[in-house]
Amino acid sequence: MSWSIRRKLGNTPVSPAASTEDVGTQDRLLPTGRLEAFSDGVFAIAITLLVIELHVPTAHLVSGLEGEWPRYLGYFVSFAFIGGVWIAHSNMTRFLKAADPDLMRLNLSLLLFVSFLPFTTAVAATHLFASNLALHDLTVSSTPERVAVVLFGLNLTLAALMLYLMLRHAGRTPEVAADDLAEEELRAFAQQRRSAVLLQASATVVGVFLPLLAVIFYLALAIFYVIDPIRLIRTRSRRRVGAEGNPAEN
Repeated sequence: MSWSIRRKLGNTPVSPAASTEDVGTQDRLLPTGRLEAFSDGVFAIAITLLVIELHVPTAHLVSGLEGEWPRYLGYFVSFAFIGGVWIAHSNMTRFLKAADPDLMRLNLSLLLFVSFLPFTTAVAATHLFASNLALHDLTVSSTPERVAVVLFGLNLTLAALMLYLMLRHAGRTPEVAADDLAEEELRAFAQQRRSAVLLQASATVVGVFLPLLAVIFYLALAIFYVIDPIRLIRTRSRRRVGAEGNPAEN
């Protein structure tokens, strides 16, 4: 069975003359199927758990729905963020031929912070302007509100950091990336996610002073995480088609 796995991962059988180092490297590699399946399951469960925190008003429907606006805001932030991470994760695995132990550990760390999001989302939604929901009081914030929003932001930042570290590791590990072109794509993607981590961390710092503004920044960044990978995929596909078409014309 180990022979078939090594053959599939390396695309060529390991000859008897292969070095001990090469064989050892192949033995450390695993197919990406289980990594993708497990990750998709955690993403799906985390998104599902978010909706459980949305409460249905039993009386005074309109005013009850208005009073729940922090929970709706937190839900949309986390839903968009997890969706963006899932898109980026799916895009990353397209360029992988195998997973090594370091990549598996980084993936588990990413899932740790993603699965923690329903809790930190609920904390932020519960304490965000819990004492004054009136529009003219929105600039007033208490210590619990700031702590809750910063905790939420730290969770988002750490999840974004783990995704960046995964991309960087994959782009720097030839045994993991599918080929040289895949390494180039992964490194470029990692550079973009590095900027996303810095922006997320900056928004978290804003939460120390202006909690509501910070959460709005979280939402804007999360929506950007959803849109940007799709845009980049289309842009690079067009460039690749153009690059392949030019030699034929010449």
